[in-house]
Amino acid sequence: DDIRVKYHPNAGIPPQEIPFAEFARGHWPRAYKPDVSTDPWYPFRSRLDFEFAELALEAALNKEQVNRLLRLMKSIRSAGEVFTLNEYNDLQSTWRAASHHMTAFTKEVVCINSMDGEPQEFTMYYRSLWDWACGLLKHPSIGPHFVFDAQRLFKFDGSSFIRFIDEPWTANKFWNIQSQLPPDGKVLPFILYADKAKLSSFGRQKGYPVVARLANLPMSIRNGEGIRGGQVVGWLPIVKETKEHSGKTRFANFKNAVWHESFRKLLQMIEKESQMGCWVNCWDGIPHRFFPIVLILSADYEEQAVMALIRGVKSNFPCPICLIPRDHISDFPAQCELRTTENVLKVLEDARSQDTQEKKEQILIQQGLRDVDSAFTVVANTDVYRALSWDRLHANFSGKFGDHLWTELLRILDKAGCQTMATVEKNFSMMPRWHTLNHFDEALSISYTDGQKFEDLSKIVVFACHNVLPQNTEKEGYLLLRCLRAYIEFDLYTALELHMMHTIAAGWEALSTFNALMQKYAQKIDNTKKNWNFPKNHTCMHAFDDIEAKGVTRNFNTKPNEKMHGPLKEKYQKRTNFKNVAQQILDVDHLKAVSELIRCRITDYDVYLSSMETIMRSSGGNDDDVEQEDFFHVRLGSRVKQPLALGAIEQRSTTDKAFTRFRAKLNELLNRHFEITGKPLPGGKRIQFQVDSEITEYQYIKVNFESTTDWCQYTDHLRCNPSFHGHSRYDCVLLKMAQQDIFGRLVFLFQCTVGDETFPLALVQPYDAPTGPRLAKDMHLNLWRVCEQPRESAEIFSVRSIIHGVLLYPDHTRLGEHLVIDTIDTDMFLRVQMMHKAAGHH
Repeated sequence: DDIRVKYHPNAGIPPQEIPFAEFARGHWPRAYKPDVSTDPWYPFRSRLDFEFAELALEAALNKEQVNRLLRLMKSIRSAGEVFTLNEYNDLQSTWRAASHHMTAFTKEVVCINSMDGEPQEFTMYYRSLWDWACGLLKHPSIGPHFVFDAQRLFKFDGSSFIRFIDEPWTANKFWNIQSQLPPDGKVLPFILYADKAKLSSFGRQKGYPVVARLANLPMSIRNGEGIRGGQVVGWLPIVKETKEHSGKTRFANFKNAVWHESFRKLLQMIEKESQMGCWVNCWDGIPHRFFPIVLILSADYEEQAVMALIRGVKSNFPCPICLIPRDHISDFPAQCELRTTENVLKVLEDARSQDTQEKKEQILIQQGLRDVDSAFTVVANTDVYRALSWDRLHANFSGKFGDHLWTELLRILDKAGCQTMATVEKNFSMMPRWHTLNHFDEALSISYTDGQKFEDLSKIVVFACHNVLPQNTEKEGYLLLRCLRAYIEFDLYTALELHMMHTIAAGWEALSTFNALMQKYAQKIDNTKKNWNFPKNHTCMHAFDDIEAKGVTRNFNTKPNEKMHGPLKEKYQKRTNFKNVAQQILDVDHLKAVSELIRCRITDYDVYLSSMETIMRSSGGNDDDVEQEDFFHVRLGSRVKQPLALGAIEQRSTTDKAFTRFRAKLNELLNRHFEITGKPLPGGKRIQFQVDSEITEYQYIKVNFESTTDWCQYTDHLRCNPSFHGHSRYDCVLLKMAQQDIFGRLVFLFQCTVGDETFPLALVQPYDAPTGPRLAKDMHLNLWRVCEQPRESAEIFSVRSIIHGVLLYPDHTRLGEHLVIDTIDTDMFLRVQMMHKAAGHH
């Protein structure tokens, strides 16, 4: 299980082999000692001053409200707390002093000649990318998390070391770029996102934020919130479109020119540094020579078309990444010539050398390009066509599934009639609830626009429809069902938080299967004139190439960036006068970033003081014990206040046979435990609980498990409750057994005490009865079927036997049988795939 780390030659670090346990623990944040010579809330005069200011900022209080609250605070302040703010002006002057702690926005006018040749001005706002990045590099709690050198990671599988990829610095592009730098050069890779955001409720007022992240930081920090995560670094102008100009090539070129000239202002902040490198004294006082690059561009297709300067969906070559002809987008060829900055510049040079506008336009149309200079050429070691990245949110959830597969399913169900629609609607409504999954009571009758809703629907749609669409391989409904299953398998491979070489190969195979089924389906429904020739149907061909080049899709997914639209909309609605809103929104955004910086310092300060107190209290003890005390596998919760007598529990067997012989089963389990462990029995006698012996019931269990995907710890929240938010909920689990892991349903959670030892236990109905020969439908849809044992066969297990929570869906056509919803997350998907392999299904 050892991990081998091979560093880039320029790092000057020899290869290392790290025990797996130590590597896994490297995911936890590192501790550091904050600077205690300066109050962390400076320039606020006291902590209470800052906390008041932070609350006023978050609540968007106006001047009158701040003054009223300050008068109230002044009248009730306690003698022990220092509070120096007296009026609104005190608060504002302190914010002005604090605002210099972070790079402010610059306002600049961009002038572009319009279609009639007249210069037209647009306002661009941006932060210095370089100054913002240097602030993170020098930050004492963020700095230690940076990784400056490319790595190649390998895990020992019992016979050889197999390479794996997760973070950008473990993938190929980071390594290749570092190879192009001087030996002392370090890559400083930016992830940039740009997309329009609806600010008003009906979308009439829009903003165009640019968000930056640094790819040297771990994903858990980089994709998080606060100063460690993404920051708005730019606000692009939006060119208003009129009916007079809409759809015209010259106007589209003009809009693209405005975009690139504005974006160039942002990128020029790292232009010189990208070419020559720049030395920066980092958080630890050690200088490094950094070369900034744009490693990843995260955007929807529409923005990617602008970034790549292509002519969009209707152009001859609508893919921003490669030169696949428009008429062959749905053919999924094995290889296509890739676009590069070099070959695009050659086309532009050729076009601009023509002696007539008509000849020039013909060349550009042939290649699907626009006659605009790209902003990205100012940054060295950056090729915009390699930085553009496949976007799972828009390509899969909102695109391939939401706009096409889901629409097709609704068409087929509508064609099947009201009874079929009602059955599927009921199946969705009866889907067991899960803590990370939206529940759909009216799945078919609501129109969705949210990508998260489409993602959750895609995970369960096959299980909701498998017993409705006729099992006939030649029927369009059943063929679509197979397409839906192939789609979600492909999607889950793209979602993996860590990729081994064999999972990338499996992902390519899943994509190939999905493409083959989709082509068959397209031929089957050819009479409907449904067009499958759309770019998002093709861009998935680049997904696994992007993973090998830039790491897993979480590195370039737009989802964490689009989450930032909500706070911007809130600032617009609460903190502006709805006129010339960009400056107002960015002023508030800047103060919010400053507030987060100070809050981060205070939190680090509190954590440090707390850890010092803990060490002082435990001096002379074992430091490892202090560090490990909160680590656990399972924990019971939602305790029922009144203890239960075993006699009362056994009486439940009159209505629920799962409690048959409950006391005898408990005695047998505990006696066997003392036998196996060799511990002496309390009092030297075999355990024999009496009717009046009491136990404690629980209705919730928290299960921490190590993911098979990336070996990190994740948590399941499971219920065993007769009335949880008005519904009975008895979740299912995967249990670790000596011979083979089994599935089961929680019936009763409880804790009992024998002598000085406490036993957390679960009564579980096993789902390991034989299911008979595998059904053709299960083979076609790659389903894993389980069958419940009779209710009276329920057994008592230690809760420590629980590996993972499981979502099971009853097959209404076969009594007592259930289907494992392996699509709830990547870990369960891989576990079930391994079960299929062990059973010889693949």
